[in-house]
This record gives sequence, C-alpha cells and structure tokens, in this order.
Amino acid sequence: MSRFLKVMIVLLAIAAMAVPSVFAEDRLSLNGSMRVRGAYIDDGGDHSKTTVDHRLRIGGKFSIAEGVSITFRTDVSEGTWGSDSAYGRFGSVTAWDRAHIDLDGDKYHFRVGTQNIFWGNSGVDAQDTAALFTIKGAVPVDLIFSLLENNDDSDLDINESDDFLYGARIGHKGDNYAAKLFVAGYKASDTDINMVGATLSYDFEAFKLDAEAEFFTGDADADMDAMGTQIVVDASMAASESTTVGAKVYYAIGADDDEVQVTYLGNRFNDWDGFNYGPFQNENLVVVEPFDAFDDDAGVMAIQGYASVKVNDPTTFTASLAYLEPEEDANTDADSAMAANLGLTYKLMANTTLKGQFQYIDIDQDDVDEITAVGLGLWVNF
Repeated sequence: MSRFLKVMIVLLAIAAMAVPSVFAEDRLSLNGSMRVRGAYIDDGGDHSKTTVDHRLRIGGKFSIAEGVSITFRTDVSEGTWGSDSAYGRFGSVTAWDRAHIDLDGDKYHFRVGTQNIFWGNSGVDAQDTAALFTIKGAVPVDLIFSLLENNDDSDLDINESDDFLYGARIGHKGDNYAAKLFVAGYKASDTDINMVGATLSYDFEAFKLDAEAEFFTGDADADMDAMGTQIVVDASMAASESTTVGAKVYYAIGADDDEVQVTYLGNRFNDWDGFNYGPFQNENLVVVEPFDAFDDDAGVMAIQGYASVKVNDPTTFTASLAYLEPEEDANTDADSAMAANLGLTYKLMANTTLKGQFQYIDIDQDDVDEITAVGLGLWVNF
C-alpha cells in the first residue's frame, strides 16, 4: 500500500468521525432548489428562440457562536442546454452569490461579504461585495458601502477612479403598515448619481396597498446629466377566499436631450419586471423594465390589472393585462404597448411545482411585430 493511499485513508477516517459531531451540534442548516425550465420566444418575424436551462442552488448557514454566523449560497450546476460554451455542452458553471459574515448583537447587526442589497423594487438593486451595518431600535437604520470595482491598474492612471455604492435607510413598522425612506449614491470616474426613495405598505387583511417612489439626479457621465422620477402604486383585494384581484399604476418621467434616465442603482440582480405578472416573473421570458419600458429613456405611463385564482389546493391560475404609453413621446417611435400574461402553477408533489406561462406583447411601432412567448419549468425546493 502506497504512502499516499495510507494518508488518504487516515484523512477520510478523521472526516468520518468529525462530521457527525458537527451535525449533532446543529451548526449547519441547508436549503436550496433545483429547477429545469424552457422557453420559446417568437418576435413575429423571421426569428424565434428556444432555450432550456437548469440550475441546482444550495444555500446554508453556519452558526459559529451566539450572534456569529456565516451564510453562503452557490449555484452548483447551472447551464444552458445546447450552448456552445464549455459548461453548456460539457458541464456546468459554479457560481457563488452569497458569502457573508453576520455579527448580530442586541443593538446592532453587521454583515460583510457578498450579499443582496434590495431597497424598493427599483431603487437600490445590487448583488455584490458590500458591508451593511444596522442600528436596531424602534426606527432601525441601515448603512451600506460597496466597492463595486477597483480600477487600479499597472499604469496607475489617476484619471480612473474606483466605483462606489453607498447609502442609508430608515424604517418603521406598525400593526398594519411598514414605511421606509432611503438615500443612496453611485460614484465612478465621470459618474456621480444620487437618489432618494421611499416605500409604503398597508395591510388591511382583505385590502392591501403598496407604493414606491424614487428620484435620481447627478451626472451620468462627463456630458450627460442623470435624471429619474418614478412611482408605482399597487392596490389589491381578496375578492374571495381563493381569488385576489388588483391594479397597478406606473409613472416615470422621460429624459430630455442632454439627460439619461436612471431607474436604479446597482447591477439589477433581482431584475424586477412588474408587467410580467405570473409564475415566470423575472424568469427567462421577455423582461420589460417597468420605468423604461420602451428602452429609449422615454419614461412610462401605464396601468395594469391582474388576478390570481386558486382553483384547488394544487392549482393556481394567474392573469394580467397592462397598457403602456411613453411619457416623453419625442424619445421613441412607439405610440403605445400592451402586455398580457396567463400563468399556471401546479403542485405535483411535496415541495415540487410545475410552472407555465404564456406572454403576449404588442408594441404600436412601425416595423415591430407582436412578441409571443411560452415558458414551462419544474421546481423542487428543499
């Protein structure tokens, strides 16, 4: 028997004895999901796109000591079927999007590492390395700081500054409401954008109201100003024990010739898409950014109705219809647009869900055809 093999046997024996004691102390908790989903998108012309992908996601938390923990989340296997990339055809990519330390005290909470900063649906949306410090109390205060990009290089070009994201948020909760006010900034070489935002939620059991507003200003680059004023109001009610109906109103001001419309700070990891209401929201169907729906810095004026009906214990249907117009007509050739969605969620087994959705988008613009899309996927959560 070789020396290397003997060493390996000893190490395996030590690991076998150590693992039970770790789990016996309940220091590690695990969770995750596995999904396989497919989509077919037809732009109405000569082009169509079929995609199938899968993802195995595992997350966990190590409870090191009282108030001390380490959280992680990784996509162990994620790939698009038929892709020309190495991990599309011959394997899959592994990615980590959570890896942070938490220190939780009586009066404060400190989190540092790779984490998700999500303030409002479209205010601050960043998945990156950051430090978050929370001062606890009746009105908690959150402070964030992130070095998004270190622009140091071998040439030591002093004209290239680092990229920073920073901000502060306060909040207050009552028996049936929650309100938050936040300010944030993004600073890079020729970019200096500041924003202020607020969210408000009321829950009266049968009736719910959610509102959000953001205002952006500053410099988009050396030549263009940054601007953005946006608001969304969502009102819903329980029409019956199995049916929920609601309506949303969106409004965002479009940019002038010397301006750039800004709708969020960060890398938009959560990719909020309010018009795509259903089980495939933020999935691999057509994603429309609500406050810049026409993709021309034209803003938006829109209204949307939606409904969710639980037919029986495993089956739920969803539907939505939205009508949109640009706020600044001079920025786009589109006159209006309509977006419709029909969705189905079916619980096959325990923690196992089948999801499907049909999407239709019609843009009133020359040389632009209707878009239809169908998505189907299987999710298993654990």
